[in-house]
Amino acid sequence: MFGYVKPQIPELKVRENELYRATYCGLCRAMGKCTGKMSKLTLNYDFVFLVLLRKVLEKRSGEIKMRRCAVHPFKKRPMLEIDGAMEYCAKSSVILTRMKLKDNINDSHGFARLKAKIAGAVSIFFKKTDKELEPLEKYVGDCIASLTALEKKNCDSVDQVADVFGKLLAEVASFGLESVDKRLAEQVGYHLGKWIYVIDAIDDMESDIKTGSYNPIVNSFGMELSENDKRLLHSAAMLELNALSKSVELIDFSSHRDVEGILKNTVYIGMIAQTEKILKLTSC
Repeated sequence: MFGYVKPQIPELKVRENELYRATYCGLCRAMGKCTGKMSKLTLNYDFVFLVLLRKVLEKRSGEIKMRRCAVHPFKKRPMLEIDGAMEYCAKSSVILTRMKLKDNINDSHGFARLKAKIAGAVSIFFKKTDKELEPLEKYVGDCIASLTALEKKNCDSVDQVADVFGKLLAEVASFGLESVDKRLAEQVGYHLGKWIYVIDAIDDMESDIKTGSYNPIVNSFGMELSENDKRLLHSAAMLELNALSKSVELIDFSSHRDVEGILKNTVYIGMIAQTEKILKLTSC
């Protein structure tokens, strides 16, 4: 994942901020226990969003306890206790990381390939995928292979490649859920994934141009975005966020009001701010 899915912290209520921080620290602890100490290096904010989403859909309450950690050994910090939702998110995060590292090694050249190989070597310390998650790992691997094939064709359709990543994240968000909860998670994951892919491609334009790496935005719009191009991409990103928000509104938050505040802050404020920051629009 990429780390773009974050709330606007100043807009959170005090207890929402405490829950958000406790979830981040709890996920870090869960990764250390469930997927290996080295996997904690891959922790990012996107999976905090997923943890909170899964806790609501799985109807898990969660408990916060004060604990020390290796990074903060002298002062206890609030951490959300590890449960099934937390364990799943830790393990699925590692599946995504492992598949992405393999893809980076295959696609990179020169120094970038060396860095990818070093990162791949570190990943051998990650714990193996549980048997019950092997179907998810296969699905993720198939999606990564589809993305690689589109990249090799030098696909210039932003929507086509973003659709594949959207389907990948839809499966990660909904795996193991049933009925309405599964459909809601699929829709949230799908539109979240499409938005992430487009924003990441825009953010990586400069580095991809320098390295000659594939970038669908460069293929579609050229090496520099005009203000009109930026507005078109802004509209596309906002369409995905609008669809995402409609799915979030259908979730029953009646027993998770603090989580509701965090997720809606993230979608309605944080992700819009990220979109405008990365596109560097003069006005919207």
